[in-house]
Amino acid sequence: MDAAAAGTANGTAVQLYTCNGTNAQKFTLSPTGDLVNAGANKCVDVAGHGTANGSQLQLWTCGGGSNQKWTKA
Repeated sequence: MDAAAAGTANGTAVQLYTCNGTNAQKFTLSPTGDLVNAGANKCVDVAGHGTANGSQLQLWTCGGGSNQKWTKA
């Protein structure tokens, strides 16, 4: 996972990319289920609250919505 072009703004696409060790690829799962990008300090968010396969991911200010909650299996 990677924040496209190391972006930090709301709406920055989250994409698959070759590993390079930058902050754009560092994410932390908080105890409350937020997946936070280290470079932007923003949450991984399912755009438009999508639920279908292929829904796009983006960075967005953490707001606690269900489209920003993640769990480890």
